[in-house]
Amino acid sequence: MKLKLDKKILKTPYLYVTATIFALLIIVFLLGTFLDAQIAQNIYKENSWYGYAFDKFGQLTFLIPINFCIIGIFVFLSDKRKEWDVQLNIFKIVYFTLIYAGTIMYIFSPLIRKNSKPYELSIDIVNTIIFYSIFILTIVFYKMNPKFTEQKNFIFKVCLVIGFVITISLTTEILKNVFSRPRPINSVISGELEYREWWNITYANGFGKNKSFPSGHTTSAITILGLALLFKKDSLYYYGIILISFISAILVGTSRMVLAKHFLTDITFACIMAYSWFLFFENYLVKVISKKFGGNNE
Repeated sequence: MKLKLDKKILKTPYLYVTATIFALLIIVFLLGTFLDAQIAQNIYKENSWYGYAFDKFGQLTFLIPINFCIIGIFVFLSDKRKEWDVQLNIFKIVYFTLIYAGTIMYIFSPLIRKNSKPYELSIDIVNTIIFYSIFILTIVFYKMNPKFTEQKNFIFKVCLVIGFVITISLTTEILKNVFSRPRPINSVISGELEYREWWNITYANGFGKNKSFPSGHTTSAITILGLALLFKKDSLYYYGIILISFISAILVGTSRMVLAKHFLTDITFACIMAYSWFLFFENYLVKVISKKFGGNNE
């Protein structure tokens, strides 16, 4: 009886957190459904350092969970496959070269344009430092938690995290093409295209031509949520990851609204969709793996 009571107590915060997140997202989504156009008009700012900063950050946020998983695989193989040390070191050198060089090249690429804003260089430098710091902190985490990769089904869970990132990215792209909603910059701001509610699927402007709903940047920002699949539900890491992922999504999402690239409903629906996929992965796929291969996921 005591064991059952303890499990029930541990699950109660999880249920509260899940219900609260969904309730808040649905309320904001309904608010946007009625006020999308008005909010877009009032929040738009053409030259916004905030918009540019988190717009750039959101483009590469998906690298955070992917990098965490790849480093985890390196650590796991280094511990389990000592005979692969030479090959692993080669892969590590290639991987770290690609991710560090690729990140800085991608973030700084807009500066090649002649019409870049004066503040963009400093923002690009800060973003690069942030991503580099996160990459380094990932390595530090594995150094400080040497037994983390020893949990049962670690590789399978890592694959689920990567699968989660790919799944929500593909779902976002499919929905963008289905809804084909004009962006606020083209409809509400410039009037070039007619404003269309998210639910009004007309294909009037061509299949996939105006990819506003849902927000891909927000989807990328909330991919951090996938890392919670690697942790127990009663741990601070688990709830910390959920908090960080939604803060990231809010910052990136609002930056897209400031630049009139997305409506409020675009942002909130991206979060609802991503969180729904997360719950499916967490409460079904992880348990299927646990049942098939053994291991405790509570």
